[in-house]
Amino acid sequence: MISGAEALIAPGRIHPIFLEGKLLPLQGSPAAELGLKDGQVIQAAVKSQHGQPMLVLQGKSLPLPGLQASQVGESIWLRAQGGALVPLNTQPLVSRIATLLYRPSVNTALPQLFQPGTLDALLSSVQRPDLQAQWRGLQLSMSQLTPGALRQAMMGAMGAEVWLARGMQAPVQDPKQLLRKLIGELSLTAASEDSADSGLVEKLTQAVDDIEASQVQAVQAQAQQEVLFSMTLPFADANPVELTVRRGPRQEGEQPVLTVNVHSKTEDLGPVWLKTQLMNAQHIELTMWAEHANVVTQARTRSHLLGDELRAAGLTLRTFQVVHGARPAEVSDWTPSGRGLVVDVSA
Repeated sequence: MISGAEALIAPGRIHPIFLEGKLLPLQGSPAAELGLKDGQVIQAAVKSQHGQPMLVLQGKSLPLPGLQASQVGESIWLRAQGGALVPLNTQPLVSRIATLLYRPSVNTALPQLFQPGTLDALLSSVQRPDLQAQWRGLQLSMSQLTPGALRQAMMGAMGAEVWLARGMQAPVQDPKQLLRKLIGELSLTAASEDSADSGLVEKLTQAVDDIEASQVQAVQAQAQQEVLFSMTLPFADANPVELTVRRGPRQEGEQPVLTVNVHSKTEDLGPVWLKTQLMNAQHIELTMWAEHANVVTQARTRSHLLGDELRAAGLTLRTFQVVHGARPAEVSDWTPSGRGLVVDVSA
């Protein structure tokens, strides 16, 4: 398991990253069959066959107890020991964490899966009413969005591992756990029917990787005395919304700037990007990008209403810029240093 963005709720504490299960030795005597001597190390690839993750070693497909569908595409190192092949958990899992840590911040799988109706169609193909109910609980309502609902969604996106590590009950609304259960269910169904939609499983796995990359990066940012949290909000009555919260390191004599980036796309408004910067806990600078000219006009003419709302909440809107066009690509100013990355390989 990967302990996710707990930096937002426990900024002074570094949590370990736990691995999602221990791989058991291969059954039989594959090392002897391959002519390997004790102590020799060999690399195998993880591939999906008939919906099941399998090790491919020198052209042979071998089942490995404990292997997860999410590991398809990875490499596993094994050591010959007494005729058997024993997985070396440390190297591949550290490599996976490093891959997630330096994964490009291009989140495409989740927004596609969270489009209204997409996951509903997938879930209708499996006999799991509990997963369908969990998905309905994850979805927000754009017409009835409240701060409490948003807070609950963010708590769920942090990951069940965070709350379990703190001795607290895990939220039911955990998108990663839902996707993992769906991957497992689809793999079982494909195996029983001797058919597999590898593209679908791959897309779901990519979505899980996106979530875990965000969690690993959140832990790493915390180790650097920063805050970095990203998530995709699913809605039942609207397209998904991408949200990123970023706070730089504290500088002596001044408060760090809290930046919240929001990206949405609707039929009426088109693509809209919002960048909100909060300084000294009360001053706000807001920049908005919109591709539709009428949206830009409305935002500019109604900006005074936003200022009034913020003043009523004790905040001051210092600037509000509205730009006609797409938001230009920005080079991220956050770079993982590797500091504070802790791996628990005893599980």
